[in-house]
Amino acid sequence: MLNKYISFICLIFLSVTTCIAQTALHQWTTHTPGLKVINVERVHEKIYAATPYEVFYYNTGDNSINKLSKVNGLSDFGISVMRYNAKSDLILIAYSNANIDIIDKDGNITNINDIKNKNILADKNINDIYFVDDIAYICCGFGIVAIDLKKTEIKDTYIIGDGGSYLSVNDMTLYNDRFYAATTNGVYYADYNNSNLADFSQWTKDTSMIHDNLNYSEIETFNGKLLANYSINKYNEDTLFVYNGTAWDYFSTSSHAIKRDIKAYDDKVLFVEQYALRVVAKNCSLISYFKNIEPFDAIYDANADVYWIGDRSNSLIKMNHDKTFENIAFNGPYNSTNFDIEANGNEIWVAAGGYTLTWAKSWMSDGIYYYKDYEWFNINKKNTEAFDTISDMVCLAFDPKNSSKVYVGSYHKGILEFENHELKNIYNTTNSSLGKLVGYEYVYITGLGFDSKNNLWVANSGADKRLSVKTYDNNWHAFNIGSSDLRHLIVDANDYKWILTREGHFIVYNDNNTPLNPSDDIYKIINTTAGHGGLPEAANCMAVDQKGTVWVGTNDGLASFSSTKNIFQQGVNYDATRILVPRNDGTGQADYLLSGESVMAIAVDGANNLWVGTKNGVFYIANNGLTEYHHFTEDNSPLLSNNIQGIAIDDEGNIFFATDKGIISYKGVATEGKKTNSNVIVYPNPVEQNYSGLVGIKNLVQNSLVKITTIDGSFVTHIYSEGGQAVWDCTAIDGNRVSPGIYLIFVSDTSGKETFAAKILIK
Repeated sequence: MLNKYISFICLIFLSVTTCIAQTALHQWTTHTPGLKVINVERVHEKIYAATPYEVFYYNTGDNSINKLSKVNGLSDFGISVMRYNAKSDLILIAYSNANIDIIDKDGNITNINDIKNKNILADKNINDIYFVDDIAYICCGFGIVAIDLKKTEIKDTYIIGDGGSYLSVNDMTLYNDRFYAATTNGVYYADYNNSNLADFSQWTKDTSMIHDNLNYSEIETFNGKLLANYSINKYNEDTLFVYNGTAWDYFSTSSHAIKRDIKAYDDKVLFVEQYALRVVAKNCSLISYFKNIEPFDAIYDANADVYWIGDRSNSLIKMNHDKTFENIAFNGPYNSTNFDIEANGNEIWVAAGGYTLTWAKSWMSDGIYYYKDYEWFNINKKNTEAFDTISDMVCLAFDPKNSSKVYVGSYHKGILEFENHELKNIYNTTNSSLGKLVGYEYVYITGLGFDSKNNLWVANSGADKRLSVKTYDNNWHAFNIGSSDLRHLIVDANDYKWILTREGHFIVYNDNNTPLNPSDDIYKIINTTAGHGGLPEAANCMAVDQKGTVWVGTNDGLASFSSTKNIFQQGVNYDATRILVPRNDGTGQADYLLSGESVMAIAVDGANNLWVGTKNGVFYIANNGLTEYHHFTEDNSPLLSNNIQGIAIDDEGNIFFATDKGIISYKGVATEGKKTNSNVIVYPNPVEQNYSGLVGIKNLVQNSLVKITTIDGSFVTHIYSEGGQAVWDCTAIDGNRVSPGIYLIFVSDTSGKETFAAKILIK
């Protein structure tokens, strides 16, 4: 029967579908801002640009843009300094936690974590890096660390403060066979050839300076002179001094603008100022003055005779002498801030506002980001006029009947309605039932959710009536549900509204399917009291799975409500259920699911399993709670931070984790099951010889059976889909990897009715 079926398929039709630009299964992708570039270096034909998060590099030969991150080799996340040493042909990357990576010309990365791991009661921040031959001098918050680049190890540490005290070193240079160090308390010097620079007494404070006890942010050698910049990091209050080998004086042509860097070349010096790049010749005449920019760093590229500028909000700028320029923009969300993250099909939307722990406004103006077709787009005051006067976007909801329509709740002025990514309407007290914060002009929206009738329910914190509804035909009504401050809102499978309060309990509201008739409405409070919900601790989040179970994340793990109808049944216990997970230590004891973890986010994937975000990383758990598939942390994965603030899963099975340091995604296996097997995609296809990952077979009916055979019909293996996707590790039923060749894939649902055939080439 099987052979006859194969012959029929081969003769009549063989559907072959491959996927272009698919993210590989189990692959991580970072989604960090690319607009702010803090350091720039030319390394052969590539321009490296460091953001505060990771490193982009632009290839001047083919104009391609690539990225270095934790996903593809970097040891950490959050960059403070990046410098290139041409002599050693090495890039040094220093992170905000004092970790250091060294990248060689072949792309190999060596990590030096000694400073990061050193237990000292001092500021370990790395302020800058200075090279002399094959030694890198790391300017730290406590002193100077010398790294031998040939041995890739720490050579020495110099604690140069008076009496051997810690002193923050901002920058270094070599001048007339002396090291000069710009510190927060003047400039110190020592003989370069001194073999005992670890002895603080070998360092002398330069008291000949006009002001010898100030903070000097930059120091540089240029044209036989020494330049030192005094700064308190305030607008137009920097002062530049020059030393000619005999005495200090004021630099004649300097402005008082904040100087973020000073770079000297043979015939020119670059002053990277707060709002301009100033280029000065040896005779102190002005060569070029580039304004209307906000540079953090700049280099002169003699190969192309141009300047490369790392800008505050325009990524990388290639500036010509005639002031014409080219902007190389690195794509990403506008900022790393995120308060709510939600999926709308294959789009991800982020509300980047917030409110404080005391429920006050944060006044965050980053707006909204959305991710579509592998690219981030930003909506804020730079491109949408309404955002000039509206801040703190905190929640999102998508119209289930019209996927192009998105509602965004602001903790400021009501609800913003978008259609096809354009702002169409703003709902406030003038055109809806929404109310103001009592005694103020603010309209606080903290939760949004649609019911099965396409009515939009709104948590309107601080108003007289704190729950509102916009019906599918645009009628509004408000309901009195008490005086608690409100946090989030979801609608469950019974159309009950679950509204999370500031205190960590729930108001569960039942409108009895008559949203405009409050006379039959009832609600109950669910809290930690037995008989009234019995939550283990205060709640932080909630989600509804495919079976209608409401999962609640608390400060002591997970709890669930499998039959929410019980909440409104007289005399029926509706307390939360907690799952006991047996220990693996042979004691026969068990612990409650994720007991002791503060659960901050929950998302349900296509296989109805749970992705759970905590303050201790991400857990991937079977729906029955008894199997933990993964526990991702900063230490065992590229996860940017263990502090998870939100999770969203798109239709492709990409799981987006919003952390306190930014967003990263992971390509999971499970996707939503389809109604038919009519558009099955196999990827990657073909499978290259050195590929060791998984093959994905997606767009399947839920729980499909997938059979794989050779081209002549010999059985190879069979697998089942997780939700709408199955994965194959390119092995046969005996566990051995299959030989190169063409293989046939047959798919059927549980009834055997939905069938599909495809083929895959294993090289």
